Amino acid sequence: MSAIRNAILQRVEQFGEFSADELRRELDVSRQAIHKHVKKLTEEGILEKIGSTRGAKYIKKDGGPATTHHLRRTYAIKELEEDEVFGEVDMILNLRAQLNENAHEIVAYAFTEILNNAIDHSRSDKVLVQVALKPHDLAFVIRDYGIGIFENIKDKLKLLSHEVALQTLIKGKATTAPDRHAGEGLFFTSRNADRMNIASHRLGLLFDNKRKDVFTEMIRYLRGTQVRFVISRNTQKKLADSFDNYAGKEFDYQFSKTSVRVQLFTKDRSRYVSRSTARRLLHRLEQFQEIIIDFSGVKAIGQGFADEIFRVFLEKNTNVELKPVNACVAVRAMIRHVQSEHQKTS
Repeated sequence: MSAIRNAILQRVEQFGEFSADELRRELDVSRQAIHKHVKKLTEEGILEKIGSTRGAKYIKKDGGPATTHHLRRTYAIKELEEDEVFGEVDMILNLRAQLNENAHEIVAYAFTEILNNAIDHSRSDKVLVQVALKPHDLAFVIRDYGIGIFENIKDKLKLLSHEVALQTLIKGKATTAPDRHAGEGLFFTSRNADRMNIASHRLGLLFDNKRKDVFTEMIRYLRGTQVRFVISRNTQKKLADSFDNYAGKEFDYQFSKTSVRVQLFTKDRSRYVSRSTARRLLHRLEQFQEIIIDFSGVKAIGQGFADEIFRVFLEKNTNVELKPVNACVAVRAMIRHVQSEHQKTS
């Protein structure tokens, strides 16, 4: 399947409709290339054309606008207020009536957090907001055209690469404006979505909470940052639960716990040997009181890697508790080995 055809199918699946000009600008391809694939999909009965001339929209033929409601707006960022934009979306789509109480609270939190990040950090002059209210879930996209989230984190925190910036973002408490932000918003937002995608430049990050997994991928270059958030209209999740899970009332909702997945911190998915790899994983984690380290899929770790995490780091940060989870027999054995050495020296 061609990349353009695939992009058209993804767009209509996510938002129910599109115009050829919108898609042409987003994909940066010719009008003729878009028209070729749209015409073919229409002839195959997959798409249906609504309207005429250049203002025409295309919808999924078996769905149509009767079952999915859409909103698309572009806003100038200067003096933009995220709560006012959400209030407009809320009113136009009548979200209080369309979502259960849990979903409405989560959407209000997530939408305003993501839009506020675009306003405060993107260095873009405009932001695109798209919302699709489907029969079973709500999806929204917030897209800016600025510096890009991974580039911004890399630049402000003086990191080595976009990949390291992505890893720092996953941990939480990563903020490029400490006078205005605690660096917690995107972390908690990602935990409350059914699915959340962050795309910027050539990196994509997917939080899939239904599968309880996080994925990274290389993507076609995307200027700025695009965040897509999906939640069930009748979700049983409660926003307060995520704060309890990662902070807890005993800490007066201080953000004190995080979870990191070892597989995201190196390109070699089978072996984790070096101290430098361990240091990248541990970067900025001294801010937390409890750290869950997920070894899912990791077959072995080296003595230096384990020693850096479970002895050196703990000796420097005596107030931090490390909890390894999902470790295989070989990994557990190496952890026990360096932990015994740590106990001898402590």
